Amino acid sequence: MAIYRFSAAIISRAKGRSSVAAAAYRSGSQLSDERTGAVHDYTRKSDIQHSEILAPEGAPDWVQDRAALWNAVEAVERRKDAQLAREVQLALPRELDADRQIALLRGFVRDEFVARGMVADFSLHDHVGSDGQPQPHAHVMLAMRSIDETGFGLKVRDWNSDELLVHWREQWAQQANAQLAEAGEEVRIDHRTLAEQRAEAQAHAAAEPEGERRDALETRAAGMDREPSPYLRASWYMEQKARAAAEAAGVTYEPVTDRGGWLAEVRTIAAERLEAVRTFAQELAQRAAQTWRHWTGQDREGASATNAGSDAADRLRRGREAAQAGQSAAPPLSGAELLRHASQIAQAEQGQDLSGADRLQRAREIAQSQKQASRSRDGQGQD
Repeated sequence: MAIYRFSAAIISRAKGRSSVAAAAYRSGSQLSDERTGAVHDYTRKSDIQHSEILAPEGAPDWVQDRAALWNAVEAVERRKDAQLAREVQLALPRELDADRQIALLRGFVRDEFVARGMVADFSLHDHVGSDGQPQPHAHVMLAMRSIDETGFGLKVRDWNSDELLVHWREQWAQQANAQLAEAGEEVRIDHRTLAEQRAEAQAHAAAEPEGERRDALETRAAGMDREPSPYLRASWYMEQKARAAAEAAGVTYEPVTDRGGWLAEVRTIAAERLEAVRTFAQELAQRAAQTWRHWTGQDREGASATNAGSDAADRLRRGREAAQAGQSAAPPLSGAELLRHASQIAQAEQGQDLSGADRLQRAREIAQSQKQASRSRDGQGQD
């Protein structure tokens, strides 16, 4: 079903980021950063469904060139901690087809950003999520300075207000729901926080008489008792690339996205837990091996080879003596009877100290000895 997601963040040079690199990644293109000389090639990205640049009236033609646009931003921002661009990320309803998704995105960007004087570079990404369903979403990069035919001017501080962000969140929900209704879809998205939606669902549930509708509202309210789940795929890939680049250059890795620090912390915790699991698995394997050796008698035989060997020899000697004494006055026995009788003697002598295989082996040795003794007696009687 359609989900609501609308987040805004600043692409800042203070965090080691580049607007040229960000634009290349989001549009799946190759762009050269004239300030650093770096070439950012993301032409192999396969989930770019649509990219487009919209600019206000009076903007120079070169803003339609993505490389020229963002290199101009890098050039006009001289501070080492400069805020380069604002990025808005939003989820598109999967119930809409590609044409409606693009029309919805273009209309929202034009009405809410470009109409205020911003240059907007937006891209629609569509990939398959872990649930096997499409997860269409958009990245909108916004210049933070006004622009006219001469180029970029001053930064517009009003664009940073919290009130405007709240307005944008609400407008996105309204425009998306209008498109869903036009497409004949019943599902809707809600821009309000989970706490606000939960409070409303609880109030509606309390006003309903007991029954299925009340149960459904209470279930919906309970389902909102959670933390929102941020979309981390883009940040994760950018951090992975930055980590690999740092390792290749032999320098210390530093996060390059606004969620980089949190991802690094999660990575550390995951590594610690994985090591703990490996240690536990090794201990469990050792305990299992010890248990196996105990039940098979291998631990007692291996604990003291000298004592074990001596005990085994004593048991074998006593077993042979008892077998010989028991057979001296008795008529000759068959091989099977000798084997069974010797096994019983060996078991009684040895108790539970030896494994079944060892008992059988030693019983066979006793039986073989008795067979030889029986043959010897038979030979003496014939003589």
